Amino acid sequence: MENLLLAAYNASKGKRKRDEVIKFEANLADNLRQLQEELQTRTYTTSQYSVFIKYEPKRREIYKLPYRDRVVQWAIMQVLEPIWTPTFTADTYACIKGRGIHSLLQKIRKDLREDPAGTRYCLKLDVRKFYPSIDHDTLKMVVRKKIKDPDVLWLLDDIIDSAEGVPIGNYISQFFANLYLSELDHQIKEFIGVRYYYRYADDIVVLSDSKQYLSGVLVFINDYLNNERLLDIKRNYQIFPVDVRGIDFVGYVIYHTHCLARKRNKKGLCREVAMLRKKGLTNEEIRLRVASRLGFMVHCDSKHLINILGMKKFSDIKPKQGKLTGSKYHIDDILNREIHLTAFEISQSKYDGDMLTLQYEIYEQMEDEQGKVIDDDGQPVMAWIKHITFTGSKALMRQLDGVELTEPVAAKIIKQPIGTDGRRCFYSIVDPDQ
Repeated sequence: MENLLLAAYNASKGKRKRDEVIKFEANLADNLRQLQEELQTRTYTTSQYSVFIKYEPKRREIYKLPYRDRVVQWAIMQVLEPIWTPTFTADTYACIKGRGIHSLLQKIRKDLREDPAGTRYCLKLDVRKFYPSIDHDTLKMVVRKKIKDPDVLWLLDDIIDSAEGVPIGNYISQFFANLYLSELDHQIKEFIGVRYYYRYADDIVVLSDSKQYLSGVLVFINDYLNNERLLDIKRNYQIFPVDVRGIDFVGYVIYHTHCLARKRNKKGLCREVAMLRKKGLTNEEIRLRVASRLGFMVHCDSKHLINILGMKKFSDIKPKQGKLTGSKYHIDDILNREIHLTAFEISQSKYDGDMLTLQYEIYEQMEDEQGKVIDDDGQPVMAWIKHITFTGSKALMRQLDGVELTEPVAAKIIKQPIGTDGRRCFYSIVDPDQ
């Protein structure tokens, strides 16, 4: 029940004003008990989907389940995500906590910058109709390599068989998709030994100093997908010199020396700004309306574009607290407690020197608008909650210098004394079991 309650909380984030959520939460305890009983007695079955078309820009069929089914999928992933995530290589970035588009962009730009000779050529490919083409029997086999519990497998099989392929729109679909190609990642990195390999869902980029080598990698990937996953590569795959046209990947066009926004994204921003200006909006109002598009531009070299649009500099629109979010804890409040460190940022403080911002999760009691969350038995509902801490600790800054966080890591912050009198101390990050 604690897991179902947490799942309802997570599934409702940003959606609490929707009618289906309001209706479900109006009788939350009874609805969760009913779900629990159906799951325990194996009478639960995935509901009928509603399907709608979305162009982004290509045509996609999006599948939507009733809210109660989304709660069930959250409940599943709260248990299985920590089991599945460690099985992924560091080279896949879609829908994994601590990664994503911009982590991938930073990694590929770093590799291009540091090894221009070794990244001279690019192989770029994606899978033809990936989500609709995922084979159910193969997916079930992949799932069973890690999950053995028959009660869990029954439930996962029901979701897998609820639609053709893997439906875009299900919360669990993104994890199924990553699992389906995870073995390919391991084969590419560990069997072939490819150094520069990046995957975002079914979009794959491989870099090398040799076109012939990339042709061999292409043959291997095509053979694996055909025979092991019953998938086909799109015919528009390419092997080309990076400096001739750049790598069109995850919304950006990436070169060895710079990075630009994809033409479609630039046009979208310009058209939206032009439309808002015709409506008579001020520059400040326009900046608020296009904040998400501008946030995307922050990560590439697009100062000239912003100047043409007559907008402010990026530094004028960035939040003062930086990109890290969460409620604040003083560093002494988290000493000697296990944390999951997810990100950090060193910036110039307006008061005195550099400031280190740590973002992490701590296992503690959940809170909502009414206060501490408890279950029907009066027990606290626990979860890993996001927080940030600001500190001027030079010792921590030195310890984190050169560290790249590609995924959350378990850690603990301690105070270590200097000298024998114990009057002076410094902070240090150690493993949680130390």
